[in-house]
Amino acid sequence: MVRLLFLAWLLSAVGFCYAQNSEQSVSLIDASTWSVDGSPFRIEGPASFYEDKIVAPEDCARQPSSVTYFPRLWGEKENGTPIEVGTYLIKVLLPPNTTDSLALAMPTMYSSFSLYVNGKLIAQNGNVGLTREKTKPQWLPLTASFKPAGDTLSLVLQIANFYHYKAGIKNPIFLSSAHQIKYKSKIITLFNTIEFSVLMITAVFFFFIFLIVQKKEAALYFALLCATWSVRSVFSNNYLFTALYPDFSWLATVRIEYLTLYFTMIWAVLFAGNLFQNETNLIIKYTFILANLVFIIFTLSTDTRLFTKGLNIYLITSGLLLAYVGYIVIRAWVNERTGSGILTLSIIFGLILFSYDIFVYQGFSTYNPVIFGIGYIILFMMLGWALSMQMNLVKSRRPPTNSLTYDDLYKNEK
Repeated sequence: MVRLLFLAWLLSAVGFCYAQNSEQSVSLIDASTWSVDGSPFRIEGPASFYEDKIVAPEDCARQPSSVTYFPRLWGEKENGTPIEVGTYLIKVLLPPNTTDSLALAMPTMYSSFSLYVNGKLIAQNGNVGLTREKTKPQWLPLTASFKPAGDTLSLVLQIANFYHYKAGIKNPIFLSSAHQIKYKSKIITLFNTIEFSVLMITAVFFFFIFLIVQKKEAALYFALLCATWSVRSVFSNNYLFTALYPDFSWLATVRIEYLTLYFTMIWAVLFAGNLFQNETNLIIKYTFILANLVFIIFTLSTDTRLFTKGLNIYLITSGLLLAYVGYIVIRAWVNERTGSGILTLSIIFGLILFSYDIFVYQGFSTYNPVIFGIGYIILFMMLGWALSMQMNLVKSRRPPTNSLTYDDLYKNEK
C-alpha cells in the first residue's frame, strides 16, 4: 500500500513538474543586445510548437509541445497527412529597461493566424480554426504596436491553413520601434502605389498609341504587359489591394496573383517575339503560350490547394521561357537589330529582376519592396522608351544610319 501511494505521488509530481517546466523550457531568443532604434530585429530561433492544436496563451503551460525552429514551413505528419494547424510559443529576451512602444511587422502566413503578445490579442488575419469550414484565410498586411511589460516578450502564434499547398510561416516576424515600423509601412505603400500608377499610365499610353497612332502589335503587347504587371503589383508581395479592401475574397486574390503571372509570361514572349521576329522560332513561341494557357485553365478550374501546388511545376516552365527570351535577345544583339541597344539591355535587366522575384518567392532571398518598386519602374520605362524609339515616336540624336527603327527592321514583311 505504501509503495502504491509513493508511486502515485511520484507520478503526480512528475506530471506537475512537466506542466510547470513546459513553458520555462522554451529557449529564449536573445534580443538583449539589440538597439531599439537600429535595424529591425528578426525573430527567428527556437520555439515551442503545439502540433494540430490551437492553444490559448493561458493554456501553453499545461499542453505538451516540441521544440522547433521558428519560422518554418510545415511538412507532413508521420501518417503522411499534412500539418494544417499549429501554435507557436516564442520567448524573446528584450534589451534591459525597454519602455518605448514596440511593433511587430507580420509576414504572410499560410493561410490565417492570430497573434498574442503577453496574453493579449494584437494581430489577426482571417479566422483560425481546426477544420476547413471554421477557417477563413486572409493575407492582410499587418503591423501591431504594443507596450512591453518586463524584459521578456511572450508571443503565442496560432496558424491554420486548409486552403494553400504550403502551410506554416516562411519568413520571420520583425521587431522594431513603433515609429520605425510605421514609417517603413508608409514607404512600402508609397512605392507600391507609385509602381501601380506608373505602369497603368504607361499601359494606357501605349493602348492609345496602338489604337490611334500606329497599329503595331508590339505596342499592344507592351500595353498588356504593363497593365497585367500593374495589377499583379497590388495582388502580390505587399497585397496593397487587400489592405485597401480587407473583405475582398482571399480565393479571388490568390487566383488573380497566379493568373497575372501567367498572362505576364504570354505578353512577354509575344512582345519579344514581335520585336525580334527573325530570331524567334514560332513553334517554340507558341508552345510557351500554350503551356501558359494550360496553367490559366488549371488555375480557374481547380481548388486553391491544387493549383498553388502546380506553381512548383510552372517555375520550371518559366525558367525555360526566361532562358529562351534571353536567347532571342542575345541573337538580336549579335545581329545588331537595334542601334542604341537600350531595348536589349532593358530585356536583360528584366530577366535579372524577374529571376530575383522568383528567388524571393522560393525563400532564397529577402523581399525588398524598394528594390522591387524602383526596379520594375525602371524596367518598364526602359522598355517603353526603347519601343518608342523603335516606332519612331522618339527621335534618336544619333545619325540616322546608326539607328534602326521598327519599320526598318520589318519593312519587307509588310
